[in-house]
Amino acid sequence: MKKHKKKIFLIITFLFLLQQCTKVNLIPSLVSNKKEYNYLSNKVSSENFTVNRISDKVYAFITYDTLNNYFIINDTYSKIKINAKGEVKIKIPHPSGELPYKTHYVFTDSTVCDLSKDKLEIESFYKIINPAKEKLEKKWIQIFKEYYDSANTVIYGNDDLIYLKIKEGWVLLHLSRNYFLSGDNVSERTFENYPAKYNKLVYLKDVETNTYSDWLPNSRDKYEEDKIDYLIEKIIKKSFVKIKKSETFKYTPIIAQFQGVGYYQLKKGNEHLRFKENGMKYPFQIFKSESYLKHYTIPNKFKTKTEVSFIKYSFPTNQNESKSQGYYLVKRK
Repeated sequence: MKKHKKKIFLIITFLFLLQQCTKVNLIPSLVSNKKEYNYLSNKVSSENFTVNRISDKVYAFITYDTLNNYFIINDTYSKIKINAKGEVKIKIPHPSGELPYKTHYVFTDSTVCDLSKDKLEIESFYKIINPAKEKLEKKWIQIFKEYYDSANTVIYGNDDLIYLKIKEGWVLLHLSRNYFLSGDNVSERTFENYPAKYNKLVYLKDVETNTYSDWLPNSRDKYEEDKIDYLIEKIIKKSFVKIKKSETFKYTPIIAQFQGVGYYQLKKGNEHLRFKENGMKYPFQIFKSESYLKHYTIPNKFKTKTEVSFIKYSFPTNQNESKSQGYYLVKRK
């Protein structure tokens, strides 16, 4: 009896090691209709929804204007405005200027573009003030306060620039060398006790990983959006099939990581979008694999205003044959 139990144990152990540590797939795939699953870059759609690549970059900001119901994508190479139907309304190609933290204004050294408008309109600055050139260092704070008090919009940008909108138009004020802005290029810039004046857009969120549609989603511990409930539309893994070894433990033939194909499903409305993408799996993770997928959704309270969402796919190595890297727009046809 003991020998029988030992034999069963050895068989189970062997099968476990065969499944987990080799390219053999003993666990049957739960996906029988694999032909219905395309790579993201190869026309994924359902009866009423479609998935289209909007950027081939893997680092970008996506913000949502909760008042005017539109999205902005900034991947540094271009600035794109997308309306609530998922239509591209404005695209400013590289070099496109600066889009400060959670704003809808794009600034160059001489112009302003307001992405909240329906069409691309370029406005020149009413006045540009550079204390270094005009010898205004001692008067700078007085000049700043006068414009700050009369401005209805104040935005602190990168490169020590301050943008103020007064009745006559936009003023570009260079920071004096005696003062400095707090913050960095991927967070809000601030100046002393003078808060910025503008309606901040919000990030979208991937609820599954608890990350936001920020440039570096893990760079900061706290977000203003942490208090917001987001729409839950998770990408569900239906199956993962190992294809080949990705890497081995150093100086050994033992497989440390597999590359394979994951089959996924995303529910939009009453339909399911089905697609596949390359992923990774570690030998001793039984049911878990790394998909490198995120699905960014809007705050739940605005779910009746738009059905648009975004998928990010960022495979970490150049071994990926699907060529699907980037951001995808999910919208109704």
